[in-house]
Amino acid sequence: MFKINIDGAVFADQKVAVVGALIRDEEGNVIGALSKKISAPLKAVEIEAKAVEVRLQFDKDLSIQDFILEGDSFLVINAMKELSPPPSSVAAIISSSLLVSQEFRQVVFSHVRRQGNRLAHLLAKYASGINDFSVWLEEERCFLNQALIQDVTYSSLV
Repeated sequence: MFKINIDGAVFADQKVAVVGALIRDEEGNVIGALSKKISAPLKAVEIEAKAVEVRLQFDKDLSIQDFILEGDSFLVINAMKELSPPPSSVAAIISSSLLVSQEFRQVVFSHVRRQGNRLAHLLAKYASGINDFSVWLEEERCFLNQALIQDVTYSSLV
């Protein structure tokens, strides 16, 4: 079972939205990461829903079948859990993502507080400075090293 953290952010001044995602194995080792820029004037809830969509497609490409997908948007995660209807601005994205999620063996959607999603947020912020997207498999980016150490320390304290 893998754990995937996702985050979306909006940079209104640049008129871009960005997605960051991190995948870890059962022992907490980083397996891969993704930063993606989306050149569209999306709002916060829209980019959070888009982050789910982007990540699910990426997981299909990697043939990952069992994972927990964590995000810090309560609205989006509850919509993905089908606990509440999605906001109308993201209903189509949520519906599409729910269909895609059925193609996996096991997907668990989980809400995490912003503090527990810092690495995905760093990856999203990184995307604001790239042209399209960057993917890292089985390697850590230097800007994540210190954050990974802090994240492990924070997780062990909680």
